[in-house]
Amino acid sequence: MTVLLVEDDPIVRSTLADFLEAAGCPLQEADNSSAALVILADPTQRIDVMVTDINLGPGDDGLTLAGEVRRRLPGVQIFYVTGSPERLIGRPPPASERVFLKPFHPEDLVTAVTQVMDQRRRLRDGILPTCMPAMTES
Repeated sequence: MTVLLVEDDPIVRSTLADFLEAAGCPLQEADNSSAALVILADPTQRIDVMVTDINLGPGDDGLTLAGEVRRRLPGVQIFYVTGSPERLIGRPPPASERVFLKPFHPEDLVTAVTQVMDQRRRLRDGILPTCMPAMTES
Protein backbone atom coordinates (compact mmCIF):
# COMPACT_ATOMS: atom_id res chain seq x y z
CA MET A 1 0.00 0.00 0.00
CA THR A 2 1.68 3.14 -1.25
CA VAL A 3 0.98 6.86 -1.64
CA LEU A 4 1.94 8.56 -4.89
CA LEU A 5 2.80 12.23 -4.33
CA VAL A 6 2.75 14.36 -7.51
CA GLU A 7 4.00 17.91 -6.99
CA ASP A 8 6.13 20.05 -9.30
CA ASP A 9 7.46 22.34 -6.57
CA PRO A 10 10.41 20.49 -4.99
CA ILE A 11 10.11 22.32 -1.66
CA VAL A 12 6.40 21.55 -1.30
CA ARG A 13 6.96 17.97 -2.47
CA SER A 14 9.78 17.46 0.04
CA THR A 15 7.75 18.94 2.89
CA LEU A 16 4.69 16.81 2.17
CA ALA A 17 6.87 13.73 1.68
CA ASP A 18 8.50 14.28 5.07
CA PHE A 19 5.10 14.47 6.79
CA LEU A 20 3.71 11.42 4.98
CA GLU A 21 6.82 9.33 5.63
CA ALA A 22 6.85 10.37 9.31
CA ALA A 23 3.29 9.00 9.51
CA GLY A 24 4.53 5.67 8.15
CA CYS A 25 3.14 6.01 4.63
CA PRO A 26 5.18 4.19 1.97
CA LEU A 27 5.74 6.82 -0.70
CA GLN A 28 6.58 7.28 -4.37
CA GLU A 29 7.19 10.77 -5.72
CA ALA A 30 6.75 12.35 -9.15
CA ASP A 31 7.29 15.92 -10.28
CA ASN A 32 4.84 15.83 -13.21
CA SER A 33 1.97 13.81 -14.65
CA SER A 34 4.15 11.87 -17.11
CA ALA A 35 6.40 10.61 -14.31
CA ALA A 36 3.32 9.75 -12.24
CA LEU A 37 1.84 7.67 -15.06
CA VAL A 38 5.10 5.72 -15.36
CA ILE A 39 4.90 4.84 -11.66
CA LEU A 40 1.21 3.97 -11.91
CA ALA A 41 1.87 1.67 -14.89
CA ASP A 42 4.53 -0.29 -12.99
CA PRO A 43 2.92 -3.59 -11.93
CA THR A 44 5.30 -3.85 -8.96
CA GLN A 45 3.82 -0.69 -7.44
CA ARG A 46 0.58 -0.84 -5.50
CA ILE A 47 -0.66 2.72 -5.35
CA ASP A 48 -3.71 3.14 -3.13
CA VAL A 49 -3.69 6.93 -2.71
CA MET A 50 -2.54 9.71 -5.03
CA VAL A 51 -1.92 13.23 -3.76
CA THR A 52 -1.50 15.62 -6.67
CA ASP A 53 -1.08 19.32 -7.17
CA ILE A 54 -3.54 20.68 -9.71
CA ASN A 55 -1.02 22.98 -11.40
CA LEU A 56 1.88 20.73 -12.42
CA GLY A 57 3.64 23.11 -14.78
CA PRO A 58 4.17 22.00 -18.41
CA GLY A 59 2.19 18.95 -19.49
CA ASP A 60 -1.06 17.61 -18.11
CA ASP A 61 -2.42 19.18 -14.96
CA GLY A 62 -3.48 17.26 -11.86
CA LEU A 63 -7.14 17.15 -12.90
CA THR A 64 -6.26 15.55 -16.23
CA LEU A 65 -3.91 13.15 -14.46
CA ALA A 66 -6.66 12.22 -12.01
CA GLY A 67 -9.07 11.50 -14.86
CA GLU A 68 -6.53 9.13 -16.39
CA VAL A 69 -5.94 7.46 -13.01
CA ARG A 70 -9.70 7.02 -12.50
CA ARG A 71 -9.91 5.39 -15.94
CA ARG A 72 -6.91 3.06 -15.50
CA LEU A 73 -7.01 2.37 -11.75
CA PRO A 74 -10.47 3.18 -10.41
CA GLY A 75 -9.62 2.07 -6.86
CA VAL A 76 -7.03 4.78 -6.24
CA GLN A 77 -8.20 7.45 -3.77
CA ILE A 78 -7.26 10.92 -5.02
CA PHE A 79 -6.51 14.06 -3.02
CA TYR A 80 -5.64 17.43 -4.54
CA VAL A 81 -3.46 20.24 -3.23
CA THR A 82 -3.64 23.60 -4.96
CA GLY A 83 -2.88 27.25 -4.65
CA SER A 84 -5.02 27.91 -7.74
CA PRO A 85 -8.63 27.10 -6.83
CA GLU A 86 -9.81 28.99 -9.92
CA ARG A 87 -8.57 26.04 -11.98
CA LEU A 88 -11.44 24.02 -10.50
CA ILE A 89 -14.07 26.28 -12.09
CA GLY A 90 -15.97 24.19 -14.61
CA ARG A 91 -13.91 21.10 -13.70
CA PRO A 92 -14.86 20.14 -10.16
CA PRO A 93 -13.49 16.78 -9.00
CA PRO A 94 -15.89 14.11 -7.74
CA ALA A 95 -17.12 14.61 -4.18
CA SER A 96 -15.03 11.64 -3.02
CA GLU A 97 -11.84 13.47 -4.00
CA ARG A 98 -10.93 16.06 -1.38
CA VAL A 99 -9.19 19.35 -2.24
CA PHE A 100 -6.68 20.99 0.12
CA LEU A 101 -6.20 24.69 -0.60
CA LYS A 102 -2.67 26.04 -0.10
CA PRO A 103 -1.60 27.08 2.40
CA PHE A 104 -2.91 24.20 4.50
CA HIS A 105 -1.63 22.27 7.48
CA PRO A 106 0.23 19.18 6.22
CA GLU A 107 -1.12 17.30 9.23
CA ASP A 108 -4.66 17.63 7.80
CA LEU A 109 -3.59 15.95 4.57
CA VAL A 110 -1.69 13.25 6.46
CA THR A 111 -4.78 12.53 8.58
CA ALA A 112 -6.96 12.14 5.48
CA VAL A 113 -4.40 9.90 3.76
CA THR A 114 -3.77 7.69 6.79
CA GLN A 115 -7.51 7.24 7.34
CA VAL A 116 -7.86 5.88 3.81
CA MET A 117 -4.78 3.68 4.19
CA ASP A 118 -5.99 2.32 7.54
CA GLN A 119 -9.45 1.57 6.15
CA ARG A 120 -7.98 -0.24 3.15
CA ARG A 121 -5.62 -2.19 5.38
CA ARG A 122 -8.55 -3.32 7.55
CA LEU A 123 -10.54 -4.31 4.47
CA ARG A 124 -7.58 -6.24 3.10
CA ASP A 125 -7.06 -8.01 6.41
CA GLY A 126 -10.75 -8.89 6.68
CA ILE A 127 -11.34 -6.75 9.74
CA LEU A 128 -14.09 -4.71 8.07
CA PRO A 129 -16.80 -6.28 5.93
CA THR A 130 -16.75 -5.15 2.31
CA CYS A 131 -20.46 -4.50 2.52
CA MET A 132 -23.00 -4.27 5.29
CA PRO A 133 -25.81 -6.81 5.55
CA ALA A 134 -29.20 -5.55 4.46
CA MET A 135 -31.51 -4.32 7.19
CA THR A 136 -34.70 -6.33 7.46
CA GLU A 137 -37.91 -5.30 9.09
CA SER A 138 -39.14 -7.49 11.91
